[in-house]
Amino acid sequence: MSKTKTRTFDDSYLNYGFTCMIKSGIEVPQCVLCMKVLANDSMKPHQLKQHLRNKHAEHMDKSKPFLEAKERKLKRAKPDSTGSFHIQAQAITEASYALSYRIARDKKPHTIGATLIKPCLLECTKIILGDTAAQNIADLSLSDSTVKSRIDDMSADIKRQVKPGFYMTAQEAQQGARRRA
Repeated sequence: MSKTKTRTFDDSYLNYGFTCMIKSGIEVPQCVLCMKVLANDSMKPHQLKQHLRNKHAEHMDKSKPFLEAKERKLKRAKPDSTGSFHIQAQAITEASYALSYRIARDKKPHTIGATLIKPCLLECTKIILGDTAAQNIADLSLSDSTVKSRIDDMSADIKRQVKPGFYMTAQEAQQGARRRA
């Protein structure tokens, strides 16, 4: 039975824009610029440098303090075992709220999110940015119940922000207008 060689992370790999993360008990390199996680057998200086040159050419001459700051930011983001982030889930939720707001503002049926908007977003994202980015859009929840829930949340938030007794009904507004006339 042959044993596969697992490489160990070296701190000098940060010069190529990589930090170390543990995935399934094995050290693997993770790019501090795009957060991509590479396989353990990619933990070779020339392969890490090739990733930096091909994917982040504009950062080739960045100083070590710049890369250390990126590494600290990455570590604070608390990636899970796959290298994905809670931040990404937050962005997807925020996008869901933004689209729900537009659906409500334009007085469209709640089902339009799942039947028209999401399929269009998926198709355009896949064409323009590729399958990986389209997978992120696929996680976007725009079902009619989600859109209704988001609209209800935003409505409740607005009501909390408006001071009680500050607003008046349409009937009170008309009565006030008649008295001034």
